[in-house]
Amino acid sequence: MITHFGSLPSEQDVSKLTLENDNLTVGILTYGASVQSLMFRGQPVVLSSDNLTDYLDRYIYCGAIVGRVANRIAHARATVNGIEHSFDENETSGNCLHGGGEGSSQQVWSVLEHGPQYGVLTLEMADGHMGFPGHLKVQVRYQLLESTLRVEFTATTDRETLCAFAPHIYWNLSGENTINAHVMQVDAEHYLPTDENNVPTGQIAPMSGTQFDFRETRALGATALDHNFCVSRERETLRPVLHLGSENGGISLEVASTESGVQVYDGRHIDRSGLAIEPQVWPDAINHTGFPSMVLKPEDTYKAVTEFKLSQRAHT
Repeated sequence: MITHFGSLPSEQDVSKLTLENDNLTVGILTYGASVQSLMFRGQPVVLSSDNLTDYLDRYIYCGAIVGRVANRIAHARATVNGIEHSFDENETSGNCLHGGGEGSSQQVWSVLEHGPQYGVLTLEMADGHMGFPGHLKVQVRYQLLESTLRVEFTATTDRETLCAFAPHIYWNLSGENTINAHVMQVDAEHYLPTDENNVPTGQIAPMSGTQFDFRETRALGATALDHNFCVSRERETLRPVLHLGSENGGISLEVASTESGVQVYDGRHIDRSGLAIEPQVWPDAINHTGFPSMVLKPEDTYKAVTEFKLSQRAHT
């Protein structure tokens, strides 16, 4: 079902696509191809607003598909196919964040097709858009599979470019004011330390003995998180990457992905009311030797899949 959700200051209309099965009800906006709402057996489990203006301000990136390059590119510069490119500097530090100020999260996508339990949205990004080379065509398919939301990306380009999209959903499984009482476990041994501008230093550090050691399930507490956990050195077949739980709500989230990393952000700008879980290529990978590749060539097709599976502890 598609309904009118609101209008942007540019007067572009934004629609809402609703998907539903026995376990999940998901609202997806054409603005940013965003997961606007997600109910699991009647309980909301993501941050949500019914006001479009919130997604232009306080809830920027909330639920959206971010790209064409998720996360930060240091100094908004990189060399692609031997040519140095300068990208949109949309952070005061001079970095390019989530593909620039008019990245995929700030665009109105088109609904290509949809049914009761799936929807396909598409977007074209012109050669030179936000400074990136290549006319990029990207498609995201949302599908409900029992208690799982599957997010599947494909993209092609006519010129060598950078391509690394990610879902940017903020999760809160209990409905509490903060996510501090949530527990998390990550299927990784290393993480990426960052500098004062939240850009990776280039070091690939062991999680062991640090505040970022979530190899075993433990409470988030007040841990400051805006870091990438290194799941693998390249894109792989779909496998578990992260577990999030709520003792108070009795709901658990299992995240599986093909991606080499998972960025976890504590939502500090919204008072830690939700946890962003963003499976993606390691941030700023194009500027670091030994990081996974985020380059897409014209002869290749970008493919990435993430699944969010919800479950509920049985009442005793």
